[in-house]
Order: sequence, then structure tokens, then C-alpha cells
Amino acid sequence: MTKTQRPLKRRVKDTRKRVSMNLKRIKGKAWAAFNPPATPSPAPEVLFAIPLVSRRRAPDWDRVEANLTQTLHAIQAQTDGRWRAVICGQDRPEGIPQDERITFITSTVSDRFYDKGYKRRQLIDHFAATTSGDGYYVQHDADDLLHPETVAYILRDNNGHGYFVEQGYCVQVSSGRIGKMDNFYIHCGTSSAVYVDFRRNKRHAALLKPLTSHSTVIAVCGFYGRILQAIPFRAACYMIDHGQNMFERRGKMQNKINVVDRNEITDPAKLAEIQKTFNL
Repeated sequence: MTKTQRPLKRRVKDTRKRVSMNLKRIKGKAWAAFNPPATPSPAPEVLFAIPLVSRRRAPDWDRVEANLTQTLHAIQAQTDGRWRAVICGQDRPEGIPQDERITFITSTVSDRFYDKGYKRRQLIDHFAATTSGDGYYVQHDADDLLHPETVAYILRDNNGHGYFVEQGYCVQVSSGRIGKMDNFYIHCGTSSAVYVDFRRNKRHAALLKPLTSHSTVIAVCGFYGRILQAIPFRAACYMIDHGQNMFERRGKMQNKINVVDRNEITDPAKLAEIQKTFNL
């Protein structure tokens, strides 16, 4: 199919993406010129920002609550406890662990439209207002699971730029099947940890707000002078086919299941190791 044969709607969408990326490139270079990378502190923390769908929008609120509880338990299981997690939604879910590092804030927007972007910005503003040090900001979906060594690796390496998940696993919840997932950051929103420094000012909030798509985070961070490095192990599980995935509502579930089909892990010992590591 030639460029002229592509549907008009697709061409318009592609043009908007190019324009958006070009604007981010221009803004990023200007921001980087006034905000060169600083030496990170010896004691940063990892900041988990978790937007949560509203009860009214959720096909199964009980499932949403169960997924979030599992996600938070995986964060609590980190071998390095220097982290904070903030959940933003219209409705406070049951099952949030009693942990001073975990906070729920009420969304300030209506759920009558796709509101995830607004919740992301509210979370960024919240962390900018409540953080006086530096750290690594993780946009975390409310149903994914982190490897228990992820926080420890990030804070030990502490490169002052950030990290991305290059390799992970895809878990089909309905069947229990697990497949290897490469280029993880293309598929899953829980896939980057971007360095932010609020020690002197709040300018790093402007770095986080253009990170609207997980598939372009690496490129956009590059525009802003932040070069993300890959975490050198399979650092997360992308949980699919549990009834609450956004792409499932858009009819795109089979594409994700195909990843499991192509890369399914069948060795019993390896499966047991993954299940133990991620508490599946």
C-alpha cells in the first residue's frame, strides 16, 4: 500500500504524531539547555505513580481492586525499601496495604472521558509538591508486577538519567501461561524510571509531562538530555487477559496473546522460578 492509498484517518493520525514529536524535540532541547544533568544524590528514592480507573468505568471493580493489591504487594516486596507509591483515582479501592509509603489521592477530574492523562499530570504535580529530594519516577499501571530487585538495581546504579525495561514477561492471567517479552517498553506502560531532581526547584515536572506514550519515552527523554539505560534483567510482568486491560476493551487482546503463543515458557523449573520471583 502506497502512502496515498493509506486511509485518510491513518495519515492524519501519523501526521499528528510527527508534529507532536517535533514539538517535544524543540521543547526538550530548550529545557535541556537550562537544565543540564546534575550529580544525583547518594540517597535517591523511586517514585511510583499509579493512575486508577474509576469504579463506574471498570467492567469489574473487584478485579481492579485485586489487581491493584497484587501490584502493591510486588512493590512492597522490593528488596530496597526506598520508594513511595501514590495512587490517583475517583474511588478509593479496598485492600490498599497499611504502609506509610503508599498514598491514595482523589482525582480532580470527571470520569466521563478518557482521564488517564489528567491523572498522570495530577500525580506529577503531587510528587513535585511533596518531594524535596531526587529520585526515579515510574509511571506504573495498576495491574503490572515488578521484579523484587528492580528498585535495588536502579538505586544502586543511580545513573542520574533513568532506566527502561527492555526485557520482561507477558502473563496471560486467564490461562496462567507465561511468555518472554522483548522490547517490553513498546508493549507495556510500566517500563521506565526517569530521573527527577526536586532539590532546588520543580522544573523536572516539565520533563515528565511530555512522557505521554510508553513507546516513545526513550526518545522523548533523549530530547530532554536524559539517556535511559536498559535494566539488565527481566524486570517486570505485563499482566494481560484478566478482563480489565484497556487494549482488551479496544479489541486488541489477540495481539498480546500472540506474544505469549510465540514465546511461551514451558520448562517446569523455569516457570516455577518465575512464579516464585513474582509471587504469581
